[in-house]
Amino acid sequence: MEKLKVFLDSNIVFSAAYSGKEKSRSYLFFELQNLNIIKIYISNLVKFESVHNIKIKKPEKLDFLNELLCKVAIIKDVDVYYEFAKTLPENDRIILSSAIYHNIDFFITGNTKDFLTFYNKKLKNTLILTPKDFLGLTFEIK
Repeated sequence: MEKLKVFLDSNIVFSAAYSGKEKSRSYLFFELQNLNIIKIYISNLVKFESVHNIKIKKPEKLDFLNELLCKVAIIKDVDVYYEFAKTLPENDRIILSSAIYHNIDFFITGNTKDFLTFYNKKLKNTLILTPKDFLGLTFEIK
């Protein structure tokens, strides 16, 4: 079975590090990757935002965040103009367009403020979901 390509938004990576293995739904993405069901992708901007926010809000989790970051594939940020994303804040637009440009299967974000109208929509080949919606999907493991 080919692994699903899953792009995690900054808030998901941050949440996994902030809450830890036992308390974070976001950490389940890393467990799915350990089971070879998905491959996690982020961009350099996601990495930067995650590190920046953890340093401010919970610096004692920085080492754990760095462990998580070693387990993901980091793709190049691209700012491709997509009409449907024109109203997003600049960083969100870059992050989303990077996932779409690199043909990622799923874009996972908990950012309901900026991505609410995008949830459950497929943009090009990328489906935008909340963590809960993605984790609610049924996977057939062969």
